[in-house]
Amino acid sequence: MYRKSLIIEEAKKKAKEKKIEERGEEELKNIVKKLAQKFAKELRVNINKIYFRKLKSKWGSCSNKGNLSFNILLKYLPYDLIKYVVFHEIVHLKERRHNKKFWEIISKEFKDYEKKEKDLLIYWFSIQELERQD
Repeated sequence: MYRKSLIIEEAKKKAKEKKIEERGEEELKNIVKKLAQKFAKELRVNINKIYFRKLKSKWGSCSNKGNLSFNILLKYLPYDLIKYVVFHEIVHLKERRHNKKFWEIISKEFKDYEKKEKDLLIYWFSIQELERQD
């Protein structure tokens, strides 16, 4: 618990340094859909539907019916992190839980996945601050 709060505090400090991208929502949707199709084909999984919403506490989610939901706030992320989030959710169509096999699949595509996870946390705080200003 203490370690997690240290990670969060460090992420909040680094959030001020991150450059925020901004692309339109339609551009984001096109990027996500293309990546999702590509990764689903590579992993031999089927996507039912893709939704875009403003999620309160996560970048994306996967239902047991094969539906993917992506946070519209992904529009602020650099392309490589969008790509990572999409791949992460597609992997959930194959492995539901964050178990050893899940992370093995992730690490084959993203050797630096731990850094990506940290960057996502940093961007989360940075974007939340930006959203409060609007």
